Amino acid sequence: MDFSFFRKVIAFLFAVIMLLFIGFGFLYSNDTNDEFRENTMVFNDFWRVDGKIITFPYGDSEEFTLENTLPQVYGDQMLVLRVYYDYFEASVDGNTIIESRSNTLFGHETIVGKKEIWIPLDYTYTGSTISVKIDMQSSLYGSQITEAFITTRSAYAVMQMSQNIPSLVVFVVFTVTGILEVVIAAFYILRRANLIRRLTFEALFYAGCFSIIAAQWVLNETRLPFILFGYQTGFSVLTVVAFLLMPLMFLEISRALFIRISRVDNLIDGCIALIVVLACLFAVLGIIDWGDLVYLAHTLDIIIMIIVGVYSYKSIKEEGTLSSRTAIAIANGIFILLAMLSLAQYVNNHDTSYFITILIDLMIYIMVQVGLIYRRIGLNVREEQEFAQAKYYAYSDELTKLGNRHFFYDIVNDYEKHKLPRDLTYIQIDVNRLKHYNDTIGHEAGDELLRGTAECLKKAFETSSTATLARVGGDEFAILIVADEVEINRRLINLKNYLFKWHEKYVKGITVAVGYAAAREDESLSVEDLGRLADERMYVDKKNFYEKSGYDRRQ
Repeated sequence: MDFSFFRKVIAFLFAVIMLLFIGFGFLYSNDTNDEFRENTMVFNDFWRVDGKIITFPYGDSEEFTLENTLPQVYGDQMLVLRVYYDYFEASVDGNTIIESRSNTLFGHETIVGKKEIWIPLDYTYTGSTISVKIDMQSSLYGSQITEAFITTRSAYAVMQMSQNIPSLVVFVVFTVTGILEVVIAAFYILRRANLIRRLTFEALFYAGCFSIIAAQWVLNETRLPFILFGYQTGFSVLTVVAFLLMPLMFLEISRALFIRISRVDNLIDGCIALIVVLACLFAVLGIIDWGDLVYLAHTLDIIIMIIVGVYSYKSIKEEGTLSSRTAIAIANGIFILLAMLSLAQYVNNHDTSYFITILIDLMIYIMVQVGLIYRRIGLNVREEQEFAQAKYYAYSDELTKLGNRHFFYDIVNDYEKHKLPRDLTYIQIDVNRLKHYNDTIGHEAGDELLRGTAECLKKAFETSSTATLARVGGDEFAILIVADEVEINRRLINLKNYLFKWHEKYVKGITVAVGYAAAREDESLSVEDLGRLADERMYVDKKNFYEKSGYDRRQ
């Protein structure tokens, strides 16, 4: 059964659901958008816990009280403590001035977004003792308070911008190039190019999606969005969802580039996508916390890196010589190594230099991967426009409106350049009794017979996104399709039903001889070998038809 249409619907719904999850963080949490007002000084020294001076990063216990003496402060400043916390309470000279409140999303409490403590200050606090009781989040990777500073909100934003210029550059470049890639790829995918070419544009499409999602994640990691606009919960949800989607997009790119379109590959892909959706749904319902999805994202990172590593290894082993797929495999290997290094840095201490490693990794990955994709595409947009009409006439059969022999064997050559998909099937079809219609009724009837056959072939096979149909001779048609045997037999049964019911002015029902061969029968077979085998089986079917029907085969 062909699920190409349903896959498109499911992919669209998946994208909509992910956007909804992100929107939930902004629209249904109890965040405020600008509680604090607008000078910055580092305030990391002389903090005490139980009377003893400590140094940052600090996190020996889950709950502790920090104390320090405030310097000269102004009414528009705030004290910022960077720490993943569950609860905090701040006091000045023993008087409570602020305490945290629960972050709620759809009525369910969540720890996501609790990554900084903002304490508003007043000029009267100058020289006073400030105490901050903190209950830190429990984390598999450990939880620490990393730094403190006194600033205004605007100065904080300027400071973050100046410290994260590389990240901002990556954000702009990835966003712009990602959008362009998605638009270009979508345009050519909708034109239903041949399988190899369409998969290349699908890889470009997913690379664009990866760039856009990675750009959002990079920007959110700078903390600028919630510093400028508030909504810590909303932007934290966006960060988590982006972190979940990046490994999935990486898998999609690799599948398209390595032509991994088997049932097993589709099943793995679908299971991972379903896990992402269910995890976000459970987080919305409060069954699990949004913060815990980071662990799932890291698990998916490792699983998908292993899968892509297998794809890359098999590709290098199968190619044997240097090629674009070998280069892709090497680029994937470099990306995976750097990604694993950054993950190890994050696990060791998720507030250190892991982010620089990720930035370098992303830039290398996008430049190499997209460059190789464009190399494979071959023709640029201008060439496509200039030659589109000429190619149509050169590749089309005027009578049936299917591809012609030239078109079909160009597709064959595309397949021959790569290892054949296991389920690639070559179907050979020959129309019965064309000579009879031409000789007894006239060539108008014979043309009607061929047009009717072409229409029925389209009805039976055009729903498959992998099918290539062509008229390769007078009464001969050929089909290339990636499908298992069950789907092939189902489509051929449907074809015979369509042919039997088809009628027009001269022709009342059509019969054809069919033969097919699949790459799974013998991995050493070329497409040309499959064609010869399908042709032999087709002639056996034709012989059986004439023997059973009693018609003269010469008519």
